[in-house]
Amino acid sequence: MSDPVGEPPLGKPETAAPEPQREPAYLPFGAYAAPSALTTSPPPWTRTYELPSGRQVVSAGLQLAAGANRALRRASVYIGLLSLGAFGPAAILVLVGIGRLLNDPTTATTLTGGDPLLLFTEQPGLAGPLTLIYAVAIIGIVLLVAISIDAEAMAIATLGGAASGQAVSLPEAIRRARQTFWRLLAATLLVNVASGLLSLVIALPFLRPFDTNQGVSFIASMIATLAVTPFAFAATGIVLGDAGPIETLRRSVRLFRARPRIALVVTLFTLVTAAIQSFAFGGGADIAARIAEFFHIGQGATSLILPGILVLALIVAFGSLTFTIAAIVAAPQVAAFLGLTFFSGGLDRARTPAATPVPRVRWVSVPMTVAMAGLGVLALVGLPTITGFQPREPSPLVTFLREAANAHGQQVAALGPGAPSIDDPASDTIGTGGAPSSDIVLADIGWLPDGYGWLLDAFDCGKPGVACGSGERAGATYYAGAFVFYERLAAGPDELPRDRVGEWGPLLTEAGSLRASAYREPRYPGASHAYVTRRTDGRDELVLMHYTNSRAMFEEETTSARSIWVGDSLITIVPIAEIDDENPSWDEYAGDQASGATAWSYDILRTDPKKPLLHLDVPSMFMTLPTTEP
Repeated sequence: MSDPVGEPPLGKPETAAPEPQREPAYLPFGAYAAPSALTTSPPPWTRTYELPSGRQVVSAGLQLAAGANRALRRASVYIGLLSLGAFGPAAILVLVGIGRLLNDPTTATTLTGGDPLLLFTEQPGLAGPLTLIYAVAIIGIVLLVAISIDAEAMAIATLGGAASGQAVSLPEAIRRARQTFWRLLAATLLVNVASGLLSLVIALPFLRPFDTNQGVSFIASMIATLAVTPFAFAATGIVLGDAGPIETLRRSVRLFRARPRIALVVTLFTLVTAAIQSFAFGGGADIAARIAEFFHIGQGATSLILPGILVLALIVAFGSLTFTIAAIVAAPQVAAFLGLTFFSGGLDRARTPAATPVPRVRWVSVPMTVAMAGLGVLALVGLPTITGFQPREPSPLVTFLREAANAHGQQVAALGPGAPSIDDPASDTIGTGGAPSSDIVLADIGWLPDGYGWLLDAFDCGKPGVACGSGERAGATYYAGAFVFYERLAAGPDELPRDRVGEWGPLLTEAGSLRASAYREPRYPGASHAYVTRRTDGRDELVLMHYTNSRAMFEEETTSARSIWVGDSLITIVPIAEIDDENPSWDEYAGDQASGATAWSYDILRTDPKKPLLHLDVPSMFMTLPTTEP
């Protein structure tokens, strides 16, 4: 063995000149293992290896990888096919699901808009298909993690065999990966947890709410990775040295003490290849997106065939690339480990003695076979659920709030389960002679936890179609938020004859308040409060009608509520501060009467006006996402 330039010799052969007696910084791994029983000749781990210097370790590792190119190529194809079995079902379900959503123009607009989370509010029926896709994807990701650990072990075994002069075949590499899987997993978790906690401690003082600050996170992650440099030889210590997870960490520290510069270069090379891997995967994702756009995914079932084939091919390429990168990352580590320890005896456990029949290798382990078969069954069962999904019309209230917020540079997110919009039968008005504008066809409700400026601007009292109550108009009463009520009519208010008076708006029943009887007061049946937008002679006003006990009738009171007409729809906002009940019951009202008459023709959501008002289930909460606007 020739001594590396500028490095003190380690593990010299017996023919070398004797060195002064000193306590070694580490013990060779061969000191902990029994001799190989495969051959009568000296076992492969007794041979000497060239110890590269810190400057040469990367080039030595890459030369080692180039020499084992054929074996690594076969193993990369194997890992690629395993990745296909693990994540192929999830990819097919995701592709079909996206195609189904993009096939609906309204859903496609929401999905590709500024806030895709609104899709969950607009399409509550997505919960079942998305849960299925999520479950299949999670299982697939877990399998990919397991495959990546196998890939690392196979790469180290293949490179170690090439360096020792006794090549490790693909079945033997698979066998060695199975033998060391749990030890590699344990050591990897220990190192990653230590690195992650250190990264969090470093970045925590610089993190701010709602700010990802990727630069700080990257620097903290890099510092944490460098801090665990003493564990740079943990993986090779398990695969080649046959050590346990704790023991390999201890021995890796001793090797680091012997040659800290080599360990540092190995770690830095890992960081560089990780960056290259990120760029490669990002480029692959961009190519996949361009392919999807080119083939117009969502415009017919046939448009999914070729993209589906390409996506499956990309998964195979992803798996192969994962193995190739694992081999490139491991190559300098293997070269340095063998130069420091002269030991690769762990590979003997995967080899078969010459006189012994070669055992059959199971290409896919039993647990992974069961998991892949289960994923295939789930995908087959779930495909009809996804393809049969029928998107419903999105909530018009969500659409209005989103457009109002976007006009002021804001984005609105809908949180909470929310209740679906309520469809009301057409032509079900109570009374005779009513106009089409008194027929409710759709209703919805939501609430905002804060008095956002964009909301008050959308309901500016000076705008056409906006009606405001006679209370405080500066918006001070909206500090605690507002309920937002929506109702769509069979015809807009402009269709109301000028000789008739029209009223529209939400009805509420608050706890502790007197409610109107449907027998004595059929106008706002069962309500204690009615926030009414009234049109008389083409002029709109908003009034609060409160049922009082003094005269057993509705009387006008001051309110800060506001409303706006958008075509044939009326949106009314009521300050939460005005409502004495956190969970009132509600209904929508639309009615009209001839001028001077007493009989009203009206419509409500309830089929029977004598029934109580609708219980207010937890409605959707609309929140403005953080922006740079002061």
